[in-house]
Amino acid sequence: MKKILLIDAYNMIHRSRFGWSQGDHAITYTFFRSLKSEVSRHNPDKVYIVSEGIPKHRLILNSEYKANREPVKDPKFHRQKKDIFDLCSYLPVTFIRHPDYECDDVIGHLSTEVHIKDDVVICSSDSDFIQLLDSDNVSLWNPVKKIFVEKWPVDYLVWKSLKGDKTDNVPGIKGVGDKTATRLANNIDDLTKFLTDEKKKIFESAYDQIRLSEISEKDNKLEICDYTFNETQLFKCFEERGFKSIVQKNWSKWKDLWGDLSVK
Repeated sequence: MKKILLIDAYNMIHRSRFGWSQGDHAITYTFFRSLKSEVSRHNPDKVYIVSEGIPKHRLILNSEYKANREPVKDPKFHRQKKDIFDLCSYLPVTFIRHPDYECDDVIGHLSTEVHIKDDVVICSSDSDFIQLLDSDNVSLWNPVKKIFVEKWPVDYLVWKSLKGDKTDNVPGIKGVGDKTATRLANNIDDLTKFLTDEKKKIFESAYDQIRLSEISEKDNKLEICDYTFNETQLFKCFEERGFKSIVQKNWSKWKDLWGDLSVK
């Protein structure tokens, strides 16, 4: 059994906006420090950098899906986001993306289909991944709280579908909070009685939006790139960006970490 580390790339990139704030490459610097920290912590045999596509099926269900999120307008952010993905090509990681699905769906596909016989660690602060914890091979590491997330006491997907998801602009049933959702998710008879015609429509729509979608193994749209460790080029790029604490003080640790992953 191999240990697989799945990095929710956009989650890590956005969190990196609130790290080191000086210079033109602050987000890039924080991202790679965070990535190194997680690879060191979990000591995987294989690392995936999982990127985002467009959630076409969710937008069909709800044209306002995630419409409440303010786009990041800072051009420095978008420049560094591209830079991060470019620099990842010098590391021994696998980049993966599907143009028609979100990162969450791809991570679900990798966890429960591709690597179902492996020990999978998902690195993300996104709570939607809790629904994957029903699979015995999957664990969820919250890099903000620095804890492994525990399984939900009731069916997480049912629980969240009753409440809705304000973060993603997914409407829930009016008046249903944490306690009511827990009680209903814990008793199928009460849930059935509660879901009258109108409430059932709201619940089912939320359920279909929150549930991670299945991706066929035969899907030829999956973009997959297996990279190898290019120590010389990575060092050069880090040096050009002024990452002195990496290239002057800690490069031997970086080289050893990624070199060891290369031979696994």
